[in-house]
Amino acid sequence: MDEPARDAERCCFDDWADHWDRRARKKATVAGVTGPLLRALTETGIAGRTVLDVGCGVGDLAIETARAGAARATGFDLSGESIERARRLAGDRGVGDRTSFEVGDGAAVELPTSDIVVLNRVVCCYPDIDALLTNTLAAAGSVYAYTAPPSRGTAGLLAKMVVAISNAWYRLRDAKFGGFRVFVHDVDRIDERVRAAGFRPVRRELRRFAWELAVYERS
Repeated sequence: MDEPARDAERCCFDDWADHWDRRARKKATVAGVTGPLLRALTETGIAGRTVLDVGCGVGDLAIETARAGAARATGFDLSGESIERARRLAGDRGVGDRTSFEVGDGAAVELPTSDIVVLNRVVCCYPDIDALLTNTLAAAGSVYAYTAPPSRGTAGLLAKMVVAISNAWYRLRDAKFGGFRVFVHDVDRIDERVRAAGFRPVRRELRRFAWELAVYERS
C-alpha cells in the first residue's frame, strides 16, 4: 500500500482502539473468533515458544498466549493508539515483561522470526495480500495461523454481502474512514501459499459462519 493508504488505515484503527480496549477490560479476548483461535494454538503447543501477532490490535491474543506459557509474544499493528493500549493491557495482566508491541505494517516491516505467527482478522484489511503473506510466512518457524472471512459456499456469499454493505458505509463516510475498505480473499489461494512455504494444515474450519480459522505446522 502507498503511504496515504497506510495513514488512512492507521487513523481508522486508532478510532476503534477505544472500543476494543473497553471490551478487553471485560473479557480475555475481545472478538468472538479469537477465543477458538487461542485454543487451537494452545493445542499445537504454546509453552516455551515465541509468538508473533501481526495486526495485533489492542494485544489481547498476544497477551493471552504469554499468559498460556509462551516464552515471549510480540505484536505489530498500524495503529499507534492500539499499540499503547496493548502495552498497558499487558502490564495490567502481568505479562509486560514477556510481551512487546510496535507500530508497523505487517506487509512491509522487518518481522522477528518466531515459532508461531498468527494473523487474526487481518487478511481482510489488505486489498492485496501477497506482500503480507510473503513477509509473515518468512518469519514463521513452526506454526502459521490465520482467521479470514470465508470465500466459499454459502458462508462465502454471506461474507461478500456483509463486506459490500460495510464498504458502502465506509464510502458514505469517506471523510472519516479515508478510503478504508475490507476484502474477501480466496482462502484456497491462501492455503496454497501457506502449503508452498512448507506448512501442512492441522486445522481448517468455519467458525460462527463468519470466519475461516486455519492452523498449519511446518512439514
